[in-house]
Amino acid sequence: MKIPLVAAAVFLAGCAVYPDQIDVADDVNLVSYEQILNGESAGTGSMARWGGEIVAVENKADYSEIEILHYQNNHYGKPRATAQSAGRFKVRVRDFIDPLVFSKGRLVTFIGEIGEPAEGVIGEQTYVYPVLLADGYHMWKKTQDYDIAAFHFSPFSPFWAFGPRFGYHRGWRFYDQGGTVRVKVKDSVSGQSNRAGRSSPSTRSPQDGGATSGPKKKP
Repeated sequence: MKIPLVAAAVFLAGCAVYPDQIDVADDVNLVSYEQILNGESAGTGSMARWGGEIVAVENKADYSEIEILHYQNNHYGKPRATAQSAGRFKVRVRDFIDPLVFSKGRLVTFIGEIGEPAEGVIGEQTYVYPVLLADGYHMWKKTQDYDIAAFHFSPFSPFWAFGPRFGYHRGWRFYDQGGTVRVKVKDSVSGQSNRAGRSSPSTRSPQDGGATSGPKKKP
């Protein structure tokens, strides 16, 4: 029984399961961020699935841009925020983006077509951003690290204490085995997703106040 169970565990660990909004067919060739940086692919017109941490949101007259600090995705598409970043890229969408929803520091993964690179400035340095024309996205749940001390007791404490047994007796000693635990923080927009043909990750249309839907033209 052990061999089939181990084989099943290895098979499942090797499977990549992505949220529907950023999933693609198995035969779709995705260009990695590193291939663009290294000049291994011109990229323009190819499909890509890039993720990272939101740096800034800018709503322009005809389209909006989200600046992303790139991190490699793990096996189910979530950016590895603990890894080293190779650089930044920009995501373009057609509609208004609410900066309070797409707030700085949130992790998000986009799927879309690679567009022409865009020149910008970081500090006083010129920077050339790879650009992704978004078809869909998945915003990941917030997490936060807490240092939690795991205490246990020892009856061999050298200290004396007064307790319910009437009189003085050996006390209990606390031992701190500190550790870091990552927990999910409740958030009203956690796990938000969209796949609507380069529509905006925003939630409302200025014309009807309703949700945006349907394919959009490239910015």
